[in-house]
Amino acid sequence: NVSNLKIYNDDNLDKIITDVRNEFLSQQPLSEFNRLAATILVKKPDNIWHRGNVNGTEIAYPASCVKLFYMWSAIEWCKSKSKSIYCLDKYVRPMVTVSSNLDTGFVIDKITNTTNIDDMVAMNDTRWTEWYEKRLSTKTLLEKLNLYENQRILSKTYPTNSGLGPVGAEALIISNDGSNRLQPCCSASFMLYLIYALPAEEKQYIQSLLYHTLQSDQTSFGNGLPAATILHNKPGNAYDTVEDIAYMILPNKQEIILAAFSNGYKRPKTDFYILGRFAEMLLDRLKLDNSDIIKTTDDQDNYMCTTNTTVHTTNLPKDVIGNSFIALSNPDNYCIWQPRLEKQGLYAIYIWNPSYERTTDSINITLQDVYNTDDTIQYNQLNSFSRWIYVGDYLLKAGRQSIQVSLSQNASGFAVMNAIKFSIYPPLTDEDINANGVSCYISYYS
Repeated sequence: NVSNLKIYNDDNLDKIITDVRNEFLSQQPLSEFNRLAATILVKKPDNIWHRGNVNGTEIAYPASCVKLFYMWSAIEWCKSKSKSIYCLDKYVRPMVTVSSNLDTGFVIDKITNTTNIDDMVAMNDTRWTEWYEKRLSTKTLLEKLNLYENQRILSKTYPTNSGLGPVGAEALIISNDGSNRLQPCCSASFMLYLIYALPAEEKQYIQSLLYHTLQSDQTSFGNGLPAATILHNKPGNAYDTVEDIAYMILPNKQEIILAAFSNGYKRPKTDFYILGRFAEMLLDRLKLDNSDIIKTTDDQDNYMCTTNTTVHTTNLPKDVIGNSFIALSNPDNYCIWQPRLEKQGLYAIYIWNPSYERTTDSINITLQDVYNTDDTIQYNQLNSFSRWIYVGDYLLKAGRQSIQVSLSQNASGFAVMNAIKFSIYPPLTDEDINANGVSCYISYYS
């Protein structure tokens, strides 16, 4: 129970999220990616949130996800001083929106009324107890909500205002208590508390800090979500970890909270976005949104190619969607995606990039919109493994499409073609225009 919000533990959701997690991990090219704990909260018509967990109480290093908690703690500190909830915004905003470690240090120092004691070398120092107890302020606030449990939320994220790494008292607190740790179950419940239990002004302020587009570099889930999903989230990424804690409103108005913590960050150029496919698979399995259309090279009706193209059906990358992919080795050859769409509309288009080691550093995608206008994008497939690459938003006609895939001139490797996604935007309605809620509220204050 989170401030009178009702959460129901759903055994069926547990099974589904566990099955999806296991299937997702089995599709990862690197066996070292073997840890993924997650919690999903699904809002039901009776206003009860149904919860599904896979290792929901397993703690993990959260990287910058911990800043979600310091954000709220800063608001509470401002209120305790009878100040505006925005009183620390000059530090809180960059801490959250661009994940500034420097400003995280300023926030922690301010809300705990401490600074690092860099010459402290042992906990029997007479200054330790008072300093340590002040650093427990965020923990104390969360314990009052019954949302702390086995988590640890005590330390800064480095490098920061007190140094490149922990020294002095800040090193001692880590050696004594361990580094920061979060679990997905409490993190998901905390996001629910932020969105549903706080006064309107606080909620609007928080939403303005957490709002991101699906193509933002501040979300791991985004590339797997349907177009027009409203997303509020805080990701984390450090060492081998990639995590995301998100509240989302799907195009059909279904509300979901998803928290996932993993060790999936193995390839620095691409793996921050790797949880998008997990989110997509989960939404699909739960049948929460069926607006996305995914076409693969398994069905020859979806495409046509020039001669001298190779269709691979064996020795496939583990993260291929379906059971085949096409490799183009010559810029003079090309393939055209030509699936049929049932209706005209505005679509976000994505290309899936499986982890084929001989893929190219430069691929061309050329498409034709409803007005027969061509548009071409070029990107590096080597930096895009295991994720959906956003091509753009296009008004498309019903019927056959024309989206050409080719290797760029003078490019090395193979242009790989495996799957394409069409995610339709719903039409604007009066409900959207006149909605009482807001997706992103930028407050004005002095």
